[in-house]
Amino acid sequence: MKRLPYWLLVARLAVVAGTAHGQAPPDTLRHANWQLYWANEFNTPGDSSVVAARWQFAYPWGRNLGGSEGQYYTGEQVAVDSAGLLHLRARLRDTPRPYRARQLRYDSGMLFSRSGKDSLALVGCDNSRTGFTYGLFEIRCRLPRADASTSAFWLYGAPDEVDVFEAGGQEEITNNIILWNHEFWRLGQPGIANEASQSFFHWTGPGHLTDSLHTYAVSWQPQELVYYFDGVAIRHETRLLPLGCPLDVISNLGMYSWAQTRTASLDIDYIRVYKQPKGTVARPPVAPVPPAPGILQFPHTTAGVLGAEPPEMRWRWQERPNQRPRLELVYNRNPHDFASLPLPVRGRWLAPLVAFNDADSPRHWVASPDSGRSSLSWTLYDLCGQPVHSGQQLPAVAWELSWPALPPGAYSLRLRAGTHQVRQTVYQLGRPDATVFTPEWLAGPPAPAETDAAGSTPAR
Repeated sequence: MKRLPYWLLVARLAVVAGTAHGQAPPDTLRHANWQLYWANEFNTPGDSSVVAARWQFAYPWGRNLGGSEGQYYTGEQVAVDSAGLLHLRARLRDTPRPYRARQLRYDSGMLFSRSGKDSLALVGCDNSRTGFTYGLFEIRCRLPRADASTSAFWLYGAPDEVDVFEAGGQEEITNNIILWNHEFWRLGQPGIANEASQSFFHWTGPGHLTDSLHTYAVSWQPQELVYYFDGVAIRHETRLLPLGCPLDVISNLGMYSWAQTRTASLDIDYIRVYKQPKGTVARPPVAPVPPAPGILQFPHTTAGVLGAEPPEMRWRWQERPNQRPRLELVYNRNPHDFASLPLPVRGRWLAPLVAFNDADSPRHWVASPDSGRSSLSWTLYDLCGQPVHSGQQLPAVAWELSWPALPPGAYSLRLRAGTHQVRQTVYQLGRPDATVFTPEWLAGPPAPAETDAAGSTPAR
């Protein structure tokens, strides 16, 4: 999908729905505070030509970004139906398409905004850049059901990237900030890698994110980014912020090179860009400054700075009548030198435990009303359901959980205290064992067998 640093998440992660009842809480999105500035409602049915005035159907720099992506972007996979939904589709090709020394097995659809220059862009930005500076960016869409698909709605303009959502499953999304340092020098604390922050959530609502349309949005202002899911704020980011140079709006449907499904679709109801009323946007005090040789060398690592304490996460064992217990994140020390941690959120959002291989692992504390009287047993399982580590904690004010370094990816943690048990998602971050992919691996598995006359496909 996009160029993520090698040390970011190897497994896809997630979100939980939150709904507001009665009086709107402070973190509810209020469209009345914004003015609609640029939008596409996709109400005219037809092929890609009906939206071509506002969208390109490939990146200006290419039709595939490399890595593990196996799709070739083309406008033939973009269409609007009679119900007012735009579909970004992926289709398995009969024969792979050669592209830049690779064999791409899918044709797929994407949108890359066509827009003019933004009057709010900071002095010092590349004057040829188009896109948007500040605003509210919102999409209403239904995620693809297909396994091994990767869909996203994001803003990009070198050197900055804001991912409103990335999704790779029926219960999974993430959002990211990636501030590339190759174009401008940023003022910051010496020795601290303020480069990226990826926030993870897990969906525990009814059904799947692929069953119905949901809204995903980000409010970008000079001093803060606020992410929204169905109008409820799920993340506030004040540490890492784009410079103020214009960012293009992008939505795309990618397919991993190992995908087997024949078709996939990201269904979009609308994409809207709002601006605040003129004069209400406070510009940041500094303009982008070209890098001066030797001034600052940004580290590309999550290993932390010398003397920094590791992150600390405290969880409460919450028991409710007629419900299974759950863990709630009540304290999260997320220092600047660690790029990927779940952030506390409002509503019914559930955060996973996160551990690192290339840095001191966070300290996970779990407290319950019975932790001082009961022991805790725990088992960590891999994605295949096989136990990989287990342990026993004696009665204490709070139980502390820890385990050795593990291969990067997703795990399931089962905690037992007395007659109660809790299952919690765990994400292990770290450098992959293989960082150079072979041509054979990138080519992916052979194409699946053709369907028979009845239209069925042999079981895999």
